[in-house]
Amino acid sequence: MKKSSGSSRSKKREIIAVTGKGGTGKTTLVAVMAKILASQGFKVLAVDADPPISLTYALGATPLKTIAQIRAKMIEDPNEKRRIKDLPIEDVIADEAVIDLDQLSLLIMGKSEGPGCFCSINELLKYGISKLSQNFDFTLIDCEAGIEQINRQVIDSINRMIMISDTSAKGLRTALYLNNLGNSYGVQGEYKKGLVINRAGKKEIPILEEKVREMNMDIIGFIPEDHKITEHDLFDRSIFELPKSALSFVAIHGILERQGILT
Repeated sequence: MKKSSGSSRSKKREIIAVTGKGGTGKTTLVAVMAKILASQGFKVLAVDADPPISLTYALGATPLKTIAQIRAKMIEDPNEKRRIKDLPIEDVIADEAVIDLDQLSLLIMGKSEGPGCFCSINELLKYGISKLSQNFDFTLIDCEAGIEQINRQVIDSINRMIMISDTSAKGLRTALYLNNLGNSYGVQGEYKKGLVINRAGKKEIPILEEKVREMNMDIIGFIPEDHKITEHDLFDRSIFELPKSALSFVAIHGILERQGILT
């Protein structure tokens, strides 16, 4: 793994977890954030913590190395187990599970838990995030859909949690549950949080604002329906090909500015 890529503009280290119900645009939000921050000269580590590895493909990468593969080596190959046990695990993760792309680095969790009990994938992921994030300005985590990684405190040392929902009641309820779960025991220490609502039409915004206010959550931004994102998904294009004029790009750029992430 390259310890640095590009010129760092920031002295702070920020870990941002993006959570939400599956299908609400979680991966797209992380990918566009990564594109924007990397293009601004920040060192960015994108973490694909969702087993379907959608973020990996959204960034135009191939999942050649994953944390799941490291774990499989530990369990299945005695020689590999001995070799890995003699090395600092953070070095193993950096060298064998991080992919260096042109503008950022990518850490992939890979498939969910399999047989054996040497070390869970989520434990390795948690450790990898904790150690590797020290080398980057921003670590962006595309969390597993649902509550599992908050339950297991995989994202316990974040600086910011962004919940994302579409305009559905189910999506908003999931965001509220994740918000409350993080408050209860999923995240340690002080952290910022907020809700992004995806595919929101102008007429829906006042209704959504009222609903979210009743849920005692803060909306930090709306992303409109974007046919450019639909086109990219259809043709499996990298998010780095998304034009800066795309509605989603403009909206997410604005969210990053308003939240003080882009300064």
